[in-house]
Amino acid sequence: MNDLSSYICFNMRAAMKKIDKHLSERLEEYGISIPQSFILCCLLGENGLTLKEIGNRTLIDSSSMTVLVDKLEKDNLVERQLDSQDRRAIRVFITDKGREIAEKIEKLASEFNAHLFELLGEGNQKEFLHGLNNIINGLE
Repeated sequence: MNDLSSYICFNMRAAMKKIDKHLSERLEEYGISIPQSFILCCLLGENGLTLKEIGNRTLIDSSSMTVLVDKLEKDNLVERQLDSQDRRAIRVFITDKGREIAEKIEKLASEFNAHLFELLGEGNQKEFLHGLNNIINGLE
């Protein structure tokens, strides 16, 4: 059997498991998951998006989106409202409490991102991102 560490997908998975663990631990104090943090940060950037728009921006599928937004709404971090132009569409708005948490999460994310760039080393950062984008765009 081949050494699994010779496979790019295995190494990417190992890195993502560590990243997920690290972020989950840091988000624990806010009582939210990584996907929920993506939703809050997305709404911080543009409030009042539809579930579909949020899903497209955060790469969260629609079946998961409903459950995640339900929990955020239960915790008073977001609220749903019917779209005044299209009664079939539901828009999601961040609350003041959600905004406060999202701002803290954005700071945490920026610090963690800087740490990851540090780990990559100065000469590797651009190439790494370029390589990731090639994989993302090449596997569509």
